[in-house]
Amino acid sequence: MNEETKPEWMPEPALWTKKQAKAFINCSMSTLGNLLKTGQLVKRKIGRKTMIVRTSAEAFIRKDHKTGEEGRKHRAKR
Repeated sequence: MNEETKPEWMPEPALWTKKQAKAFINCSMSTLGNLLKTGQLVKRKIGRKTMIVRTSAEAFIRKDHKTGEEGRKHRAKR
């Protein structure tokens, strides 16, 4: 169902597929897997499918994250 045929009353999905979450965060599938493993994203299993809770992905991108050299230096100081 695309935006043109989606009824106005239909809410945004609360759960995203891995592919949708990956596109939203703009990361690789392996990075998404790491975020799930470390608990930085909340997941739900529905049958065999792993779904990502939309609000956890939205909260993740609002946070400041140490990355690259800056993050490595910060971790090395501990």
